[in-house]
Amino acid sequence: MKKIISTLLTSFGLSAATHAAPPVQMIDPKTIRFTMPTVAADDIRFVMPTKESFEGAPQFHEDEWCQPEFFPLSMLAEIQRMLSEYKAFEKKNRTQYGWNEIYARRIKRSAVIGGGDAVNEIAETVNATQLPAPILTTASSPLGQVKDGFTLELPGSVTLYGLRTAQNVSMLGAIVAHGGDNSQLTKVFAALAKKHQLILVDWRAQQVLVSVSDAGGINAWHP
Repeated sequence: MKKIISTLLTSFGLSAATHAAPPVQMIDPKTIRFTMPTVAADDIRFVMPTKESFEGAPQFHEDEWCQPEFFPLSMLAEIQRMLSEYKAFEKKNRTQYGWNEIYARRIKRSAVIGGGDAVNEIAETVNATQLPAPILTTASSPLGQVKDGFTLELPGSVTLYGLRTAQNVSMLGAIVAHGGDNSQLTKVFAALAKKHQLILVDWRAQQVLVSVSDAGGINAWHP
């Protein structure tokens, strides 16, 4: 574990170790395919992590940012429009080994949950522990720690994260650990839908969880 931490801190310039640059390889751009059909195109800002903020911070690839994410119910019509557009785009650009083009999601965001104490409210609703802001990486190096970010770790396999301001939580995404229990995320949705009227979009699955019935069933929509 100490070796992993040392390696990442070195990448951020927090130690004096240096590494030789990898060799340069030339490839034909026409052969390149995208490995996933959609990514969030939000303007995320980064800061250099400290040793304190590094400890416990989740680390994941930038392409995973907000693949499942929550929105206020008031944005349902806009999300349905985008999912329909995205479905046609994904089908058109799908190839045997990837996608010719990628659907970059540019969303005019509003508050997911209002109030300066919104992060604490979410944590209490889903019984989560607050951790430092997430660290995003590329395939070869870290990008940085998300500025104004937060992380909420649930018992089990789900982690929530996002962006906050003094007035609200402006973005709320989720990650399920590899091999984890996806049903736990459904339970998180049910709790947040009931208390905060949120919907849950899974962009790669092309569906949105809209509401929970009185009997506990999940009402879902997909194009």
